[in-house]
Amino acid sequence: MERRRTGKLADSFHGALATAISKLDDEAAFHLRSEISAIRAVLAGRKTDTALLTAVDRALDAVVGFHRFAAEVKGFVVSRDVSKTASLYEVGSVGILAVENVLTAERKNLFRILMSGLSGGLAYAASRQYVYGSTAVLDGLYRTHSGQLYDELWSLATEFRGPLDENAVREVQTGLDGFFTSLAGPGVTVDTRVTALYQLYAIVLLVRCADLLQKLRAA
Repeated sequence: MERRRTGKLADSFHGALATAISKLDDEAAFHLRSEISAIRAVLAGRKTDTALLTAVDRALDAVVGFHRFAAEVKGFVVSRDVSKTASLYEVGSVGILAVENVLTAERKNLFRILMSGLSGGLAYAASRQYVYGSTAVLDGLYRTHSGQLYDELWSLATEFRGPLDENAVREVQTGLDGFFTSLAGPGVTVDTRVTALYQLYAIVLLVRCADLLQKLRAA
């Protein structure tokens, strides 16, 4: 009976996550937040594996972080040409490589999906301008959130790749440091930096939610 109930939670969450992958907008983010909150409420009354409860909390944190950053950016956005500017939320879905595999990927491949998204995300963000507003404000927003995302990406690396020897640690360090160094380069506009962070938040959200879905299926 307990496994059947967990399966129902997983099916409902799967639907919300599939919608978010196709279009990660306000409505989809709120739906994810609602589903994860419901999952947490149901599991709170059971004897549940600690790893599953941790996955619930981390997925909810990822959704909240994404939504908060989006709200902060939108608060300062001034569109210069509405007819040529797509919704900022489109960046959350477009340019993430192999995103269709998020729902079915094995745990060991989740970090690979994340790292693929890093390279594709920056290239895509650099090709379009979505964010317009006060440069000073957006630069401050970038500096604050880039540090938070850097720490979150390290957490994902250590979780999904398992125990790391020194060579593996240096590999992760080189990849992440190289990405953020490129993003902070003098030729990269603050608009592109903020847009890239937005996409990173979306990738982290998808990976955390995919991990939660896997654990729900296995419970």
